[in-house]
Amino acid sequence: MKLELAMNLLIFACSLAGTVYSLFNFFGKKKALYLKISACGVMAIMFSRLYQVVYLATLGSLNRGFHIGMLGIMASFMFFFCANFGQIDGLVDDKTSAFRKTRIISFLSPLVIFIIYLFFILNVESAEAKIAWGAVAFFIMQCAYYSFKHVIIHDVDLGFVKCIKKYNVTVLVYAVMSMLEPIGLYLDIKPLYAACCCVTALAALIMLPVLKRGVDKWTI
Repeated sequence: MKLELAMNLLIFACSLAGTVYSLFNFFGKKKALYLKISACGVMAIMFSRLYQVVYLATLGSLNRGFHIGMLGIMASFMFFFCANFGQIDGLVDDKTSAFRKTRIISFLSPLVIFIIYLFFILNVESAEAKIAWGAVAFFIMQCAYYSFKHVIIHDVDLGFVKCIKKYNVTVLVYAVMSMLEPIGLYLDIKPLYAACCCVTALAALIMLPVLKRGVDKWTI
C-alpha cells in the first residue's frame, strides 16, 4: 500500500504541476484549442490520481476492480484523442489513397496496447478487473492510433504534425505505461509497477511544455 500511495502521489504532483503550467500558458484568448484540449487531458490525470491518493490515504487500499479514478484515466485519453482527431487529423490526412499506407501502419500502436491487455486478462483472475481495464484499453487504443499516426505521417507544408511529434511520442509513452501499470499492480511486480508510475509522472510533467514548444513553431 505504501508503494501504491507513493506512486499515485508522485503522479498527482507531476500532473498538478502540468496543470498549473497549462493554466498560465494555454488558456489565453488567442491560444489554440488543441492546447486547451490537451491540457484537459493532463487535468484528467491529476483528478484521477487525486482520487486514488485520497482513497489510499483514508481507507488504506484501493478497489482492485472498477473505481472512479479509472474514469479520469479514460477521460485523459479521450481528451488526447479529441485533440488529435478533431483539431489536427483533418489538416494532415485528406483521406485519399496517398495516406492509405500510413493509416494501415498506424494500427500497430493500438495492436500493441491490445496485446498488453491480452497478457493482462490471461494472467489476472478478477473478472471485474478484466472488464474495467478492457474499457480503459478501448480508450487508450483510440488515442494511441492517432498519436502514432501523427508521429509517422508525411508532414504537410504548414508543418503542423512535425512540430508536435515529440508531444505525441510522450502521449504514446503514457499510453503504454497506463496499460503496463495494472499488470505490475495486479501481478505484484513491484519494479514494473514503480517504473511505469515514474515514467507516467515524468510524461505528465513534461507533456505540456513539450507541446507548447512545438505549437509555438506553428507561427514561424
